[in-house]
Amino acid sequence: MAAPKPIHIYVRGRKHAFDREKIAYKEVVDLGYPDGKHGPLYEYDVSWKDGPKDEEEGILKEGDFVRVVDEMKFDVKFTDRS
Repeated sequence: MAAPKPIHIYVRGRKHAFDREKIAYKEVVDLGYPDGKHGPLYEYDVSWKDGPKDEEEGILKEGDFVRVVDEMKFDVKFTDRS
């Protein structure tokens, strides 16, 4: 039996291997800004494209998950709400 094909996603233009069916908002933010600030004054806008056929693009909000497919692209933008 052949090994499953690895899934690769892009976050802020950087390629990442991913091994689960869904990814959470926080995981995308952490991949996009590994040393990013967290707390009530800091927010991140997360969007995706090239997603699953039923959700090819969209916006991910805090607490949300999205199903991932190979070559899916995420954009993460830091927003200081102070």
